[in-house]
Amino acid sequence: MKRLFQKLFFLVGLLTTHALMAQEVTEAAKHARPKPLTFFDFLLQPKFIVMLLIGAAVLLLLKTKKMKKSIKTGLLLLSTFLFGFAGNIPADFFHSFAMHPSPMCAASKPLLFGFHIPFIVTLAVIFFLTLVGPKLFCGYICPLGAVQELISMLAAKLKITRKKFSFVPAHTVRLLIFLLFIFISVTAVLYETYEGQVFPKSLYDYINPFHGLEFSANASLIGYLIHYLPFILVVILAFKYYRPYCHFVCPIGIFAHVLEQVALFKISLKRKSCTDCGVCEKKSPCTAVPEILKESLLRPDCYACNECIEVCPEKALEVGVKRTTLK
Repeated sequence: MKRLFQKLFFLVGLLTTHALMAQEVTEAAKHARPKPLTFFDFLLQPKFIVMLLIGAAVLLLLKTKKMKKSIKTGLLLLSTFLFGFAGNIPADFFHSFAMHPSPMCAASKPLLFGFHIPFIVTLAVIFFLTLVGPKLFCGYICPLGAVQELISMLAAKLKITRKKFSFVPAHTVRLLIFLLFIFISVTAVLYETYEGQVFPKSLYDYINPFHGLEFSANASLIGYLIHYLPFILVVILAFKYYRPYCHFVCPIGIFAHVLEQVALFKISLKRKSCTDCGVCEKKSPCTAVPEILKESLLRPDCYACNECIEVCPEKALEVGVKRTTLK
């Protein structure tokens, strides 16, 4: 385990050096003739490479059952800093890790302004990590997801009584908000005018908690409320409910839920080892465990929190390529 983290931090350090050198090259090339950035130009940015490295490390730790709470906390804090708050640091290297476009924008803005390369690369990385599974991006890399997961762990530590909700109503709300977004976008009920042109505004602009990770000044109190209130509400609600924004609002969650059904790796049940004691269902904060135990074809959102695997007295749950194994 120690060697694994040494290698991981070595790779991150190597990427840091690479990014600083690349910055010098960029400065030297400023007077050169610019060329349009391609898909791979964006993909090879340190931000996306580090995302893929963290995703690989998480999968390895989950698969080998070495994802301890201390390691999980460290990874979540790393993602929260790098992809959440680092963009506020006035240095080009840290600014390059900022979530622009954020998952919220990547899922909604292409429908308004077209599938430009930054949107395509962001969605490609998110969907790739989701297809590898189990929900590697949403569970451990997304800064807003990481914040909610950390709060869930803190709430459990503080023994705060939390409520579980049914997945179907939550997913229905998420879908309805997405449909409302499409209606508002098509009809341009909400719009803004720029240089004489009218552009439709996204409903998600008003409920985007990713903005709360960006420190910026606003001209009015309303501006500050729109900017920070969604994030503050998510933080408060996360103490009472597990990942409320992921389940009820996030449009990426709609697509990720479909993709995770066919992901390569998923939470796997060893049927012969399970005694139906119910410990995993009781201790896990999510709504996926009951359906995993029922071997349902369509599972609720699973964010690989690892709680069900960790608390199972019979070690009947694991990360595998099959939904159920006869062991």
